[in-house]
Amino acid sequence: MADYDLIIIGGGPAGLTAGLYAARANMNAVLFEAKDVGGEILNTDLIEDWPGEESITGRALADKMAKHAQKFGLKVETYSPVKKVRTEGDRKVIEMEDGTVHRAFAVIVSVGGEPIKLKVPGEDQYHGRGVSYCAVCDGAFFKGADLAVIGGGDSAFQEGLFLTRFAKQLYVVHRRNEFKAQAILQDRLLGMDQVKTITPAVVKEIGGNGDVKWIDIVRDDKVERVPVEGVFIFVGFKPVGRDLFEEHIEHDPTGYIVTDQFMRTNLPGVYAVGDTRQQLAKQITTAVGDATTAVLHAERYIEDLKHVERAMPKAEGRTVAEATRSLRTLRFGAGERVVKQGEIGDEFYIVVRGALDIVHEDDAGKLHIVRSIGEGDSFGEIALLADVPRTATVVAKADSEVLVMDRPTFRRIVASNPEAVEDIYKRASDRLKELRDN
Repeated sequence: MADYDLIIIGGGPAGLTAGLYAARANMNAVLFEAKDVGGEILNTDLIEDWPGEESITGRALADKMAKHAQKFGLKVETYSPVKKVRTEGDRKVIEMEDGTVHRAFAVIVSVGGEPIKLKVPGEDQYHGRGVSYCAVCDGAFFKGADLAVIGGGDSAFQEGLFLTRFAKQLYVVHRRNEFKAQAILQDRLLGMDQVKTITPAVVKEIGGNGDVKWIDIVRDDKVERVPVEGVFIFVGFKPVGRDLFEEHIEHDPTGYIVTDQFMRTNLPGVYAVGDTRQQLAKQITTAVGDATTAVLHAERYIEDLKHVERAMPKAEGRTVAEATRSLRTLRFGAGERVVKQGEIGDEFYIVVRGALDIVHEDDAGKLHIVRSIGEGDSFGEIALLADVPRTATVVAKADSEVLVMDRPTFRRIVASNPEAVEDIYKRASDRLKELRDN
């Protein structure tokens, strides 16, 4: 079993971007891809909406992105399909199809989806014998043939443009009169002499004699037979990310994983990016933006998790992981007061960096520095456990950063394990004694 900070599942543009940022942040990360890196862009001939590249093939862009991430040390495991993801304590356990198991504090899911099928007679029968879901993969086998593209979005038109290199006649079949593809793609494809549209129409059946020879379409309530030797289907993709999880991961009615603005799912430490999550547009640019956001937040989540576990080592891991969502970060300059003796205390603090002094005022009004604290130390538990005012003042003596935990979260973590209860009460007792001695 290998342990990582972060595991990325899926090697498309989103996954590769996540890997790049993770590697640059010096995180212990690995990317698992079921096939080859690149994802859906490997099925795209030309990409013309990637900033800085007027025109680039999907394969070339995928190679560039992979090399860039690997340059910074990202470990990439291709042809390594993930079977299941489950939670054990504060870790995500990733079970591979080959039986190996890995663990990580956080997981980024970027597996995209799989082609939606028409579910008509002949589709499965002729898959690989004239029915295809990838023009770039199979188009060259149909030189000089009459072909049909089914669909009206960007993918259908991009793949259709590629197929014009080989097709004698190309039919674009769409269930509506209007197409959803970008105007520039429509102008290019529909302006070609060899391209003919069949709309509004739906495919009823795909047939032939061992290989595809025709499709039956329904238009104006009439069945028409169109002679073709290849049928390329691009009617959408079904997201598959949620199927990886043993636990329920929140998703919309169509199966897309639901996230917040930080790409967090309802499972602590699990992020979803790119085409597997609910979003407005499925573009390379939006996918890489998702991934950047996810990694930056995942890095913070992992660090916060580690800080809380060092401060409360007896707490149950799953509870700590769930609690990180409610933590806040505060920064204080040298000389700034964090808490004041005598005030009501509703929060627990963990020092992330810097140095602070714990100062106690005795009954005579004299101030005593009880001790100085730094990274990994914590304070504030006495007020929360005993429901008493703050017993000391805490002042930053250097620029400092602290994690802030509210009362309900603190009590939930403490109550997660009897040993955690004992540990925190002993700590509070020791600190009260320390105050009395000073």
